[in-house]
Amino acid sequence: MVPAPGHWRFGGALAGTPIHIEHIEDDDFYNVVPYWHVQSLIVTELDGSAVRGIGPGIGVSVTVPLRMVRDRIHYLDLARQPYTPPFPDYHHRNETLFHPGDVAVGLPLTRPFGAWTLGASPGVSLPTGKTEPDPFALGDLGLPHQHIQFGTGTFDPLLGVSATRALGAATVTASGSAHLTLYSNRHGYRAGDRFALGAGAGRKLGQDWNASAGLAFLNEQAERWHGRIQSEGNLGRTDLNLALGLGRTIGSSGVWSLNAQVPLASHSNGNQVRYPVIFGLGWSR
Repeated sequence: MVPAPGHWRFGGALAGTPIHIEHIEDDDFYNVVPYWHVQSLIVTELDGSAVRGIGPGIGVSVTVPLRMVRDRIHYLDLARQPYTPPFPDYHHRNETLFHPGDVAVGLPLTRPFGAWTLGASPGVSLPTGKTEPDPFALGDLGLPHQHIQFGTGTFDPLLGVSATRALGAATVTASGSAHLTLYSNRHGYRAGDRFALGAGAGRKLGQDWNASAGLAFLNEQAERWHGRIQSEGNLGRTDLNLALGLGRTIGSSGVWSLNAQVPLASHSNGNQVRYPVIFGLGWSR
């Protein structure tokens, strides 16, 4: 719900997941012997948000993300034994990256419609996140490069919609969102469009507790460099996750929640990431 005119709502969300990637490198610039790249990442994001009501059922919002990626890499030969490449690997390295992401500004709207409360939030993401030069062009030259992007480098339209209905002590919700990337940034990078659909139900558990469960459908399109989809990188994926949540109101400090998304089905193109679960901690007041 949008706060009453002149009032604020603040929130925060911390999400993280371990990620595992494996692929055989057989076209390295220096190393002609194929070997396994085994990469482990921990990706976390802390979002801070504020919404101010500026009229009945209408507000203005801003969300500021901070992201951290911890990357660790080791190598195996084709027999899955430890292996040391004869030349340094210019694709990956042990590192920890910490940068802000793209700030999002929105215009949230809510309106009752019979027994339902409908919501929409058009907005735009600002190119405040760190972006990197074309890693494929640098890789072709045998130069170190970075695939991890902390932003898109472009102004991107955003849209979220929702429908909520109370059924006694329970609440049912359906939602959808779209993040569109309409053009390439100054490095020639165009991030893939992202879409999400969700449906679920929540229920109060006594005075202060509530629990929720539902499904989340996530789709991300392939990234492009200079208008081309490369054979590696983010080639697009679709995921269906089970979403679970448990929240509690703690006095005047607001509502705290624990959330998890567990993959049920996934389809991806190329060497894509695998993650066992996405953990989340949320707060709103």
